[in-house]
Amino acid sequence: MERIDVVIVASSIINRIGEFMALLQDILAQLVDMGVMEEGQGWGDIANVSAPSIAGALQNYYGIDQETLPPHLFQGISSDILQQGLQKTYSPQIQATGSSLLSNLQSTMSGQKGKQAMGGFAGSSQASSFQQGAKDVYGKEMAGALSSVGQQRTQGLQSVQDIINQWRETAAGMMA
Repeated sequence: MERIDVVIVASSIINRIGEFMALLQDILAQLVDMGVMEEGQGWGDIANVSAPSIAGALQNYYGIDQETLPPHLFQGISSDILQQGLQKTYSPQIQATGSSLLSNLQSTMSGQKGKQAMGGFAGSSQASSFQQGAKDVYGKEMAGALSSVGQQRTQGLQSVQDIINQWRETAAGMMA
């Protein structure tokens, strides 16, 4: 992996973090707009929203009476589902992968091939090339791990959005 590839991967990860934050904020804004949550409440507060609260907020939002839109039509969002959208959920996975890769990198650098590449001359071009290759493998593997976590996190946030969309569809369907 060339240096430019590492920069592109890092840039992609930074962009993805921005996308996560935007989606998370959008979900919170939707819940405030519908009256399900209040301004200033955070991600963790979503798990405390009950089916009667959801039904009441949507009754007001869509102008539907209680008999037409009863609470049993709605499911809350569990804390397990919410955790899937948070970075801290995946931190142990990232740390374990990073530790394993770093250990492998250290073994590679101090192993037989590393010693041969060094040939007693730490500043030689062969040594430099070997070191760069080992670092590139580490960078590529770590980028893959971060990408995988990003996909899992996106799926978690999408699960929350799907439930909110289901609430809307249910309420809108009762207006007809």
